[in-house]
Amino acid sequence: YLLPYLDLITTHFATVPYLILAIGALLLIVSICGIVAAAIKSRVALIVYAIVLGVVFALELASIFTSMELRNELEQRRLFHTRNNEVYEEMQYYWEDEDIKFKWDTLQRDFQCCGAYNLMTGFQDWSRPGSLNNRQESRRLPDSCCLEESEGCGNHESLFSDQLAYEKINLHGCFAIMKNRLHRDISPVLLTYIACAVVLALLTILTMVLAAAYVAAITRKNNQEKDGMGMYQNPGGNHAGTNRYEDTTISRPYADTLDSGIMNGSLRSVRSNRSNYNQIPESPIIKGDNHRASLYIEPSNEAGTVI
Repeated sequence: YLLPYLDLITTHFATVPYLILAIGALLLIVSICGIVAAAIKSRVALIVYAIVLGVVFALELASIFTSMELRNELEQRRLFHTRNNEVYEEMQYYWEDEDIKFKWDTLQRDFQCCGAYNLMTGFQDWSRPGSLNNRQESRRLPDSCCLEESEGCGNHESLFSDQLAYEKINLHGCFAIMKNRLHRDISPVLLTYIACAVVLALLTILTMVLAAAYVAAITRKNNQEKDGMGMYQNPGGNHAGTNRYEDTTISRPYADTLDSGIMNGSLRSVRSNRSNYNQIPESPIIKGDNHRASLYIEPSNEAGTVI
């Protein structure tokens, strides 16, 4: 339907298709990059992936609101009722600007029309006062207006007054024809796209959340590996009488009582070692001259248990 060519009527005709194409291209590229980033577990790549998804989400919202506005304008059928002078000004440069010539030739060939707004006399728009064509010695029509297009077929001034002109050229204005076609065909497509875009936007948000959660999981795992903690470890490590803090040693009897008696994968009761405690001299554990090691011993009622 060549919607971008109708940007003079409303910019939404060009904005909506370009937004849809941009979103589709970005999602394709970003999805591939996201799969690769998740496979290699790259924290930086996942962060970039989440940021680009945020940009895509913003474009999706813009396309949704723009599509809704364009659909409302099509439903009201007022787009082509007001004649835009910019359209006629553009038609004046048809014979000089190749881009404008290509645009109007494409519209008139595809919709089999000639001119702009008028239904039965649209071709007369090419002879409006003040146009470059009207200032020439003889008036003429674009060759794309002819029923059987050939070079110079529209170069006849008599076509503007010929009673049988309908046998040689298309009479209807392009916008008069497109008005009903756009309402019939484009409006339902826009409604379908709006519904799909809403679902796609929700999926984009969900993907952003999952990507952020994955980045947090990778960061947490890296931090655990860096400090050597990981999951719960016995304070005594794999060897009795040792502690994970450097330069701190404890004696064997007291090591058996750490963490309520957890040692070597078994749970012991502090009171089961009552006889051993009575044999231990009542002296603090000191390393060096001025440093006292921190040691937790579960409180008990036994006399003689001293830190």
